[in-house]
Amino acid sequence: MNNKDLVAVTSRSFSKNDQLIKELRSRYKKIKLNKEGKSLNGDSLITFLEDASKVIVGLERFDEKVLSELPKLKVISKYGVGLNNIDLTEIKKRDIKLGFTPGVNKRPVAELALSLILTSLRGTHNSLNKIKAGEWSQERGNELFQKTVGILGYGNIGSLLHELLKPFNCNILIFEENIINHQDINQTSLDDIAKRADIISIHLPLTDKTSYLIDEEFLNACKEDIKIINTSRGGIINEDHLEKFLLKNNNAFAALDVFENEPAFQSPLINLKNFFATSHLGSMTEEGVISMGLAAIDGLDQNSQK
Repeated sequence: MNNKDLVAVTSRSFSKNDQLIKELRSRYKKIKLNKEGKSLNGDSLITFLEDASKVIVGLERFDEKVLSELPKLKVISKYGVGLNNIDLTEIKKRDIKLGFTPGVNKRPVAELALSLILTSLRGTHNSLNKIKAGEWSQERGNELFQKTVGILGYGNIGSLLHELLKPFNCNILIFEENIINHQDINQTSLDDIAKRADIISIHLPLTDKTSYLIDEEFLNACKEDIKIINTSRGGIINEDHLEKFLLKNNNAFAALDVFENEPAFQSPLINLKNFFATSHLGSMTEEGVISMGLAAIDGLDQNSQK
């Protein structure tokens, strides 16, 4: 039992999970939870963490300004994956250690991507609303079987999606900067995927290289009925360009679990007929929350200097 460190938990879903709280309390005497479910950013984040030496974080942004106001902070442990919200250069400068488990949420995110692919092909997202409105519409969709699917990013999630797609006998095209040494992998260029794919599923980290990777030029190179799925990070797609493309191409479809700015209540995309969204719930399964939470607790002690 650690009686010294105060561990703060900014993540709302972690702070509501009794199993994770019980496990954390078994290891640390002093903990602080985000019980009210507040969205913590900037000054509110600093105030919440002012006495903490260790923190379990979700999507909260730890930039130079925030970190400079937290001199007691010694460990940041990531709840989930994706480190684009943490200034890695700054935490190294301040000798703050990082707990991080890549791929801990791969199954729920890959399964959500698969479900969004099926939704985009069948158009099932509008059926219930039509029934409620008194319309018994039987619009035809498309099958996933033998479609050409472009997977952008072949890490833990992209590679698992590839496995999940195998029963559908799809033609899989992979875009990945690193060379993949597998015989059954068709690794190709981004331009080739744009031209050939029926469906594109994005599984890339958000970096300077991938920011707005999906822009007007890329979209205009795609098929007019392309289906675009994003369960990675919102900033990879230029949402203004996507809106313009979807308005011009009625048979195209996009399904996003992530937006550049969240919550995305004001996004013009949500009013389009050929668009569907979920509220960044890729890893939000009962099993996924537990896996991410236990990994984050372990990361408070099993960490490294990045």
